[in-house]
Amino acid sequence: MRPIKACLQCRTAKRKCDRKHGSACSQCAVRNIACSDSVKAVTLTPPPARLPLPPRASPVDEETILLVDLYFRFIHDQPHSLFHKPSLRSSVLAGLVSKPVLYGILGNAARFAHDPAIRARGATYIAKAKAALKDCLEEISLENIQACILIGNTCFGDCNADAESLYFVLAIRMCQILKLGTVNEADDGVTRETKRRIFWSCFIIDTWASGGSDLSRQFQWRANGPRLPMNEVDFDAMRPGDSDVPESKWRPGFWAYMVSLVEIYTKIMNFYVLLAETHEWDEAMIDEEVRNLDRQLTEFDNSLDPEWHFSPENLRAFTEKGIGSVFVAFHLGYHHYWTLLFYQYLDRRRPATRNGKAYSDRCKTHARIVCDILRLSRSDSKAPGMYNIVGHLTIVSSSVLLHTYLFGETYELEDAKRRLESNLESLVQLRGYWPSVELMIHRLVVFQKNCIWSMGRNTYRFDKWMVKFLIAHSLALEDKEEGAQMQAEALPDHVPGIEPLERTRITHSMFMDLQGADWNLVPTGSSSHS
Repeated sequence: MRPIKACLQCRTAKRKCDRKHGSACSQCAVRNIACSDSVKAVTLTPPPARLPLPPRASPVDEETILLVDLYFRFIHDQPHSLFHKPSLRSSVLAGLVSKPVLYGILGNAARFAHDPAIRARGATYIAKAKAALKDCLEEISLENIQACILIGNTCFGDCNADAESLYFVLAIRMCQILKLGTVNEADDGVTRETKRRIFWSCFIIDTWASGGSDLSRQFQWRANGPRLPMNEVDFDAMRPGDSDVPESKWRPGFWAYMVSLVEIYTKIMNFYVLLAETHEWDEAMIDEEVRNLDRQLTEFDNSLDPEWHFSPENLRAFTEKGIGSVFVAFHLGYHHYWTLLFYQYLDRRRPATRNGKAYSDRCKTHARIVCDILRLSRSDSKAPGMYNIVGHLTIVSSSVLLHTYLFGETYELEDAKRRLESNLESLVQLRGYWPSVELMIHRLVVFQKNCIWSMGRNTYRFDKWMVKFLIAHSLALEDKEEGAQMQAEALPDHVPGIEPLERTRITHSMFMDLQGADWNLVPTGSSSHS
């Protein structure tokens, strides 16, 4: 009789394997994943055409089913893409999902439940996820990567950015140890695509979380990296045991486009960090770099089919396909990147450049599009943009609208005020789900104060403080030193074309309504993490 050999999954995860020739091991059966033979056997025996679903192990309560559905509606495929929906639902019903993953899903989703009692259990679910993960933390597996990302997502939303970073780093390191960017011939199509999506989720999370906390990235872009994620509709239609989609039939999905864009975002971040550290700006160099990044984003834009661009009609079409929320997430990020690229040209102190006015106008245009996306998302229950980082994107868009209202031309005022009010509605809604949004709102208040102070001395400038405001979203934002020095000085009675006092009173009233109490226009002095 042929001796028992560990399957690749157990060998990789360093688990005890009881696999016998021709049958799946109990470890893989519990995890509902394809069970390969030994390395030698894999080269000789192809994977089965279709693996049967495991038997239902135990009944699942209605609350669990409800929260899994809420997770897929409000979170999955937006800040991360970790699961094959049909497979996960089947595993949940069969009671085969690992405890850290299941409790992580429930903890993320509980905040969206209508029942206050269920919402209140969200913290308990996350505590159980953390405890269950701690018990098996040294097991390097897909499930633990998924659990780390789920827990990290709630840590940031609950105002613990340091813990978020720790869990995300664990996920990224496990991803690297398991070499998820390398194809395993023993995997079926669902498993391969799931691994790709986890790999690229880690890549995007690394970019955003590192920048948000002003920490070093763990991943670097690789031209020979794994295939990009496939079309979301095609992936949802796959079943366990299906072969991988051949290159000739592969279609990109929104997550493929997100991956392509995030490296441009990294270049924008690095460019702004360089500017903030440079005392004497080389305007020619700056314009050349902006033109280069503008060209890359424009080429990306031109590569999109018309139905992939943002419009109410396209949103409805993708919502009917069941992926309206993914469409919203993609375009919120996409137009946020455009807004960031041209943000520096809002600075009225900058010397005149050939494209400066056009870039400033384009910054405002994309900030307005972010506002439009948020407004349409609020009105469509099947396309919600309610994950926590949307708060930061809304703050940046709002800062452009606020700056436009305080410093813009008369013809811009009504539209800027209307859109700013719309964004504040989104922030109120988001704040109801994610405590971290309250801290993000405070960052916008600090931005407003510095805009007001700059009216008298025209000190608004793109600097390290502005880089922190735009990118380091996990860090508390202090008042500018020069702004604090000017706070006791009276604003001038009139600045030509600005009418500062009246505009300031209006925006101040808007922020009072947002908070429900008066925002105190004095320096905060806080420098802690959010």
